[in-house]
Amino acid sequence: MSSSDETISSLLELIDAPLISIIKKKFYYYGLSDEKIHGVIDQMKNEVIVVKLQEEIKVQKISLLEGFEAITSAIEKKCYEHGLLDKKIYQVTGQLKNDIKIAKLQEKIEAQEKFILAYSSQSHVEDNWGDTFQKNRREERFMTRVEQRKRAAQVKILYDLCDELHLTVERGRMKNVVHKHRELHPINKEVCTICLEDVSITSVTSVQYFMCCGNFTCFQCFQAVCAKGIKKCPCCREEILITMDKWVRQTEQQAKRGRHWAQTQMGIYFLEGSSCQHGDAVHHKVDVREALKWFKLAAEQKHPDAIRNIAQLHAGVYGKVKEVEQCQIKARALMKEAGNLRAQRNYAMMCRLGQGGPVDHSEAAHYYTLVYSQKDEVSPLEISDDFLPEEVLHAGLFLGMYHFNGDGGLTKNLRTAKYYLEEHVKESEKQGSIMLPDAYMYLGACLMELQESEFPNDCSIPGYSSVPRAISLYRKSVKMGLDYPNVSSQHSKEVLESLVTQLKGFCGNCGVDSKDIPKGKLKACSSCHSAWYCGKQCQIEHWKAGHKSDCVRQQV
Repeated sequence: MSSSDETISSLLELIDAPLISIIKKKFYYYGLSDEKIHGVIDQMKNEVIVVKLQEEIKVQKISLLEGFEAITSAIEKKCYEHGLLDKKIYQVTGQLKNDIKIAKLQEKIEAQEKFILAYSSQSHVEDNWGDTFQKNRREERFMTRVEQRKRAAQVKILYDLCDELHLTVERGRMKNVVHKHRELHPINKEVCTICLEDVSITSVTSVQYFMCCGNFTCFQCFQAVCAKGIKKCPCCREEILITMDKWVRQTEQQAKRGRHWAQTQMGIYFLEGSSCQHGDAVHHKVDVREALKWFKLAAEQKHPDAIRNIAQLHAGVYGKVKEVEQCQIKARALMKEAGNLRAQRNYAMMCRLGQGGPVDHSEAAHYYTLVYSQKDEVSPLEISDDFLPEEVLHAGLFLGMYHFNGDGGLTKNLRTAKYYLEEHVKESEKQGSIMLPDAYMYLGACLMELQESEFPNDCSIPGYSSVPRAISLYRKSVKMGLDYPNVSSQHSKEVLESLVTQLKGFCGNCGVDSKDIPKGKLKACSSCHSAWYCGKQCQIEHWKAGHKSDCVRQQV
């Protein structure tokens, strides 16, 4: 008998034996004359046995999960040994590993919820709010400050686990979206001339091309060549440190030989009038007809950047061009066909705004997911200074909005929304983005809603309050709106005024109403301007109690 069969048999014995014993005792050892008493006794015994069974089954389930994880790793290792592609490995093991991680997190969350319930019942025996987790959280209003902080710490652990669970589920959803999409729309791949590994060709900067011979290497191999100080092409041994003028001439030679990436590059040169986007290299005369000729040649070979540039000409990105029909419908269809990072972002945006077709938020969310999934796959040749591509930032923002609102075929999920919005804010503050006011507003609203769900009766537990951070985000949104007025900044201003008016009405430490103070005015925290106090003593107490962890320095 295999180990799995033995495990199943042992589980059946755990379930059957005690139940059969109870039934026998019920009919053979108890008389029917005192049926009610024996019925109560049997019910109590049954409940005890069921609890024990649940614990035993949980132990068995955890061991089974660990066994599955070990088996999955072994399968994955064998797949690599036999040279199977990554997508095949994911088919076999990826979803299973994600499911195992989700099951483990669910077990931890359940255990933490029980611990919090037990802690609450020990702290307040006299309260009888029922045995549900949601009802027990109402006890916070009766707890002392110390008890509140102790319980809040456990609730924080619980919600950190919930964050991890929802993020794991979202990563699984993203992998499924990408897997299904790539089955229908496979990416063009070519073999690196050095490591002989397959490389996805999604743009002219996905790999390092050598204009001398037309070959290319993946970025990792090119980086290794540069580290060794080699100044010659690793494929044909020609000099690679050449003037920009010679580089352009070699590019044109490769384009005439039918290399689709060189044809795309020549199209860009003629379209932008320069051999680089900053205009500080070899200059070309702008010739849209010539650019279109090269783009069409590359598009016949399905080069993504060539198709995307033709789509942009149809969309009027470069203004009215007499050689190209201005047609948003064609532009939308070509963006979808191009299928690389920029094209997918542009297509998602057109679906969201209804350009070249009906508004389709589900399609937009699908393509934003595809864009964000490439966050860690973008070639270092396409980015600089560890900055994320603008397309990925854009996708993250709208995925956060869709999860916050429950749009685009996605279920409303504040934790997943918080993840996307926090990532967008963190990266955009480094790089700069015109969408920051929207991100600040949505993240502030997300934090306030999560705060209410975690601590519904008291949003001011020091050390565990998101209110100062949310107010800081609203203020940043309002400040950016002073230079560039927008709807998000105006909405943030309204919410901010309402929050500040509410918080000014009572002391953040003792809770005394501002009306009961002789002067009728509370003193604000000079750092965050998000908490108000009746006096210096209350401010010091609140700071030591945990406000120093919540305080977000900001300029009003």
